[in-house]
Amino acid sequence: MAAAAGHRRRLEGIALVVLSGCSFATLAIFNRMAQARGVDVLTTLTFRFGLAALCLWAVTLPRHRPGLGRRKALGFLLMGALFVTEAGLFFVSSRRIPVALTSLLLYFYPALVMLLSWALKGERPGGVGLLALVLALAGIGLAVGSPAQRPDTLGLVLGLASSLGYSVYMLAGSRLQAGVPPLLATAWISTCAAVIFLGLSLGSGSFHPGPALGAWPALLGLAVLGTVVPVFTLMAGLARITATQASIASTVEPMATAAMGALWLGEGLGLGQLAGGALVIAAVLLLSVRRTSS
Repeated sequence: MAAAAGHRRRLEGIALVVLSGCSFATLAIFNRMAQARGVDVLTTLTFRFGLAALCLWAVTLPRHRPGLGRRKALGFLLMGALFVTEAGLFFVSSRRIPVALTSLLLYFYPALVMLLSWALKGERPGGVGLLALVLALAGIGLAVGSPAQRPDTLGLVLGLASSLGYSVYMLAGSRLQAGVPPLLATAWISTCAAVIFLGLSLGSGSFHPGPALGAWPALLGLAVLGTVVPVFTLMAGLARITATQASIASTVEPMATAAMGALWLGEGLGLGQLAGGALVIAAVLLLSVRRTSS
């Protein structure tokens, strides 16, 4: 009975993280839409997290008391800062190189999470976990393909840096999530990120709400589909599975990003991308049928 309940809980966690990854895949598309309307990165991110925080508190306050202990509050402030760093690096990178390549660079993070979890927490990945990771990374490489032209060097460096930032974010979220409702955790993370981005925007003179008014569909998409849904489902998933399992399950995101880039941005989708998607799905299925934690 306990084994069946644990297996069901793991399946729920994997499904939630997969949904999170598919929702996060919309970020690059909405980001490009906002860029086309003349909205700069800091203004875009300020509106993204500000609108997301408003939506989340509207749903959270009737259900949960907003207070947190001092350690938890400081921890979620740190997570907000990590989210700010990772999001900023990702957004700048995706405006300099193809969105699919940005996702490929970001998704080196499952390997980093696995190694850090092993080193810091003693979570051994095991043979099946390593196989799932190899399948996922191979699938990502096929799904995003090779860029048609030499990519921007700074864009590549920023994309790799976003991967490291997200690795730390996943590990911190796995630790801090314990005992905190996912909605409340998501509301605090988004609020911290919104305040930090607003301060950065105002301090640098880069807050330009005028162009943002004409890009409200893109900004609303960033807030709801690109932030509220994926951050909440990720935190809910982390309450059910380990950070290593979650990092592997979320490798569906670059596959979905590549597909959206092909549909909306004309960046191309061929047999390699389809084969890569199949490998990523195989990795998630392999992870989901396991009865031992990785």
